[in-house]
Amino acid sequence: MKISNVLKLFYIRNFIKTENKVKALFDHHFFTNQYYLHNSASESHMANILNIQIPVLNQIALKNYNLEFTDLCEKYRFEHFWKEFTNPLNAELPVHSLIDASGFKSTEDFSSLITNHKEESKKIISGQFL
Repeated sequence: MKISNVLKLFYIRNFIKTENKVKALFDHHFFTNQYYLHNSASESHMANILNIQIPVLNQIALKNYNLEFTDLCEKYRFEHFWKEFTNPLNAELPVHSLIDASGFKSTEDFSSLITNHKEESKKIISGQFL
């Protein structure tokens, strides 16, 4: 772990108020460590990491990001997939390897996400070309 991350975690654990501490730890694990890319990512696993209950986890996600935790994971997985898919360095890679590297458990999960969230997917895709 980088020294800056160690110092950041030390500061969070010792100097930030409890309510802000959980949000800061959430952000650290979710965004800095890209928790959403892990195949084992789930509400129960993340709640266990943060030592909170699942409803509290969803409350943090809803309050700060306007999405439930699972939807937040799916959004960032798809954004990661799209960034890698449009990266010329990955032009020769098979699509299923990019899907796997984006944290989806299977191509069926990826396909289901696209099917069930067409409008949101269009926004992510069009945002890359603006």
